[in-house]
Amino acid sequence: MILRQIDTLPTLPTIATRLLSVTANEDSDASEVIDLVRADPALTAKVLSMCRKSANGVRSDAMTVDKAVVLLGFNAVRNAVLSLKVFEIFDEDEEEDEPSNGNGSSFHSLPNKARFDTREFWRHSLAVAVAAEKIAAAHPGNQDLSPSEAFVCGLLHDVGKLAMFHVLPKAYQRVIELVELNQGGIAEFERRIIGIDHHTAGKRLAEQWQLPFRLQDCIWLHGSPFEHLPKLDHRRMVGLISLADMIVRRKHIGYSGNFSFRENPNDLAVQIGLNPDLVTSATANLHDEVQRRCESMGLDDKPSREMYMQSIQRANEMLGQLNAILDRRSHKAGHQQKLLDTITGFHATARPGRSVQDLLGAVVQSATNLMGKGYYATIFQQRADEPWQLDQFGGDERMIRSKAIEPPHQWRNLATLDADHPTSMGLANVLPWISDEICDMCDVRNVRMLPLAGSWGTVALLLHDRPDSPTWTEMSPLTHTWGAAVAAALQHDGARRLGEELAEANRTLAEVHDQLLRHETMARLGEMAAGAAHEMNNPLAVICGRSQLLSMSLQPGSDDQQTAQTIVEQSHRLSDLITALSEYAAGPHANREQADISGLLHEAVRRVQSDEDKLTAPINLQVQGQIPQGLVDAKQVSSMLRALLANAVQSNPRSGVTIVARHESVENTVMIQVTDDGSGMDDHTLSHAFDPFFSAKSAGRRVGMGLPLARQLAHGHGGQIELRSIQGEGTIATLCLPLD
Repeated sequence: MILRQIDTLPTLPTIATRLLSVTANEDSDASEVIDLVRADPALTAKVLSMCRKSANGVRSDAMTVDKAVVLLGFNAVRNAVLSLKVFEIFDEDEEEDEPSNGNGSSFHSLPNKARFDTREFWRHSLAVAVAAEKIAAAHPGNQDLSPSEAFVCGLLHDVGKLAMFHVLPKAYQRVIELVELNQGGIAEFERRIIGIDHHTAGKRLAEQWQLPFRLQDCIWLHGSPFEHLPKLDHRRMVGLISLADMIVRRKHIGYSGNFSFRENPNDLAVQIGLNPDLVTSATANLHDEVQRRCESMGLDDKPSREMYMQSIQRANEMLGQLNAILDRRSHKAGHQQKLLDTITGFHATARPGRSVQDLLGAVVQSATNLMGKGYYATIFQQRADEPWQLDQFGGDERMIRSKAIEPPHQWRNLATLDADHPTSMGLANVLPWISDEICDMCDVRNVRMLPLAGSWGTVALLLHDRPDSPTWTEMSPLTHTWGAAVAAALQHDGARRLGEELAEANRTLAEVHDQLLRHETMARLGEMAAGAAHEMNNPLAVICGRSQLLSMSLQPGSDDQQTAQTIVEQSHRLSDLITALSEYAAGPHANREQADISGLLHEAVRRVQSDEDKLTAPINLQVQGQIPQGLVDAKQVSSMLRALLANAVQSNPRSGVTIVARHESVENTVMIQVTDDGSGMDDHTLSHAFDPFFSAKSAGRRVGMGLPLARQLAHGHGGQIELRSIQGEGTIATLCLPLD
């Protein structure tokens, strides 16, 4: 909405855009520039005034436009165009009698209320332009930093602030107050209060004015860290404007509303590729140069006598209008008194805590007291995504019918209807739309509609057929009173619902908190395991090697030889455990390559069947449809499948294990379900199934790393594993695995 309002701002006059184009080329014909200047009286006066104020040795009475253009040069004329035309577009009447805070910002009558001072803003913009021009001129070897272009970019770098102040003066006033109070960066508060900052607003305005891309990017990107700027041909020009703005703010010239000084100018100059000493010397006399330029461009001129006369004339016209309004209001005093009595009576009946429908009944009763008996109905909406509620009332102000109706497509949210104008398109389209719902109660042609406004928009609609009702303007205080009461009732109902939702959210939060504690425990265990694994591998390798040598030296089949062989086997088992623990702690990395998912499924089934010593139940593999190849780590996918199958086989299934796989084409994932009808899991076992070293078997238990590693491998692929189990009935393990 804000950007659309900015798009409606006046564009630069044709003469300004044409003159900018002509003066951008140093080889342009001076006669064309002279003709353009002569075509605009205000611009002619500005150019002649600038030439008279400059030290050129020419008598003022002999000055002409031809001589002025030649003496000033194309760059000075271009700068005059920008300062004059842009200032004309955003010229705001400044109250000269408002006190100043000493640094250029003026204040309202209320204490501590800073005000956006456009004159001091222009002084700041001109100072940035002069600083950028002088810095560029001090580095003549840089072809991409033209002094004339630097001046133009500096002059308009903050034009977005003017645009936002012009479009949203009250909201921007709040931004200025908060910036002054917190001494922070103005862009941050613009985004917080309004939703966009002056960089975006200025870019949109520059696009509308069709300014060069170099100038658009300086307006948009200035102030950003230089290392974060995109690789543009004019990247150094953007950095130069940021540097000039930083220097001017440190010298406190004019008003920028930005009190953030996070970066050192010398560091930024080095990043741009400029000499910090030359930058310092070029801006040493910046105050004097800015004052001279201000005088030359007329930024310090006082209002002329003619402007004072025009102000007096406008004031007289306003006084005449006020007298006419007061005269009309005197004829409506009786109506106003009746409205005030109605408001007082409504407040007496609108007790806090009443439901929305009770409040609407009180509204109908209040309207009946004011306008007389007739047809009355109300429309309201509990939430933006819910249907509209139509309530119709009888002659005794009691509700006789209530119905939920589907809202119009373009106004699904009742609050978006315009409540400040009786002929808004929204109201004009709503009444015909609900005619079928009310035609059996009244003559639709006589029905009028009053929107009841709350703090966030239209909260309800009051329908009536009273022909002698007060005018829209007269009814406004009463409708806003009704709307505020209905809005309070809506908020009360919403707060009650919110309390119920918060209770449910607290229960969910407690569950999440428990999960978080478990995850933190697992993270600490992983850190410990990573260190312990490294320290245990070395002595374990010694034990394993020496026990193998000992086994080979003993008599085959003897008790000592079998004991040594047991040591070898247990050493290997412990080594495998340490390896699994290390992988779990480090988080395995997936090396994705194209793989045949169906082949991996068949291979996993074959290996589980061969690995299990006592496989009493068959494994039934069902591949539904065609499963395409996927970009996965084949080794890790095989490990996941074997872990799920082994867990199912070890649950002592009665009839067997079924593994079903299918391809979900919309998400391009493969869904694999492993189902068994074994012993199942109780709640405690199910909640700890993915914990390392956990096993529900007390005797002959396994390591307990299969499911934890499988879940970690699935997460590494962007997938997930879920378990559902009922004790005594079996378990379903679901693996969802993306294929791209």
